[in-house]
Amino acid sequence: MKELYVVLFEGKVRERESKREVKSRLMDCFNMGQAAIDRLFSGQRVIVFRSEDRAKTDDFAKRFAETGALCRIEVDFREEAEKEPPLESSQQPEEEHRAEDVHWEDDGAASSLDASPLLPLWQSFAGPRGEWYAEKFKLFSKDGRTAFAPSWNWGAFLFGIVWLIYRKMYGLAILFFGISAAGIVIPGGSLAVSFFFGAFANFLYFLHVKKKVDAIISASDQIDPNLAMERIGGVNPIPKVLAIFLIMMGVMAFIGTYLFDLSELTPHLQ
Repeated sequence: MKELYVVLFEGKVRERESKREVKSRLMDCFNMGQAAIDRLFSGQRVIVFRSEDRAKTDDFAKRFAETGALCRIEVDFREEAEKEPPLESSQQPEEEHRAEDVHWEDDGAASSLDASPLLPLWQSFAGPRGEWYAEKFKLFSKDGRTAFAPSWNWGAFLFGIVWLIYRKMYGLAILFFGISAAGIVIPGGSLAVSFFFGAFANFLYFLHVKKKVDAIISASDQIDPNLAMERIGGVNPIPKVLAIFLIMMGVMAFIGTYLFDLSELTPHLQ
């Protein structure tokens, strides 16, 4: 008879810990999707790991508990129990019901995933051309880790600020606006900035999408996630993009004229 060690979880977290924060940590540490998180916190007894190796079981339980989730280890004699005749449903006691398996067995499957389970949400957030961007996002989120990988975005290379406004990255649009203005002074600076941005745009967009989706998940107890995805995600309509772009160009022209007037006045002040 072989002993199987199982890690059980019943949806409880440590005192003074927020369930929302614990859920977020579990998703990050174990590459879990929203559906799996919902099952974990359904209030039922759930088996989250099972192995014949006690050391591996202890290691998993330690990592699981570090997220703030309360779990415990028990010995499972399922192989022996299967040899016994099953009880009638009317005689089966409630405490004997088997917990639902979630994700992890002792086969390393959880750590070998190529892409994050959040990929469908990232794709949905991106909106138009979401499938194309999802392929790029896979490159940046292998094995549950965020890391840069080479890629290219022609839209960002050719249109720069317009692409950023279209993709609702207003902070980066302002930063790129300043860098582009400085690049005009340096010979070849504008082209160098465009090449740099074309090479890094997809990764910058991935960081933007990941941050926004994480914020929506964290606040899912207070807001409607679907409504938030619709309002915050996607793209700006073209008229709005052009309006914001023209305003920024007007500001740049005004600043340029102001600086030009000052340069003309400087010799007279000496």
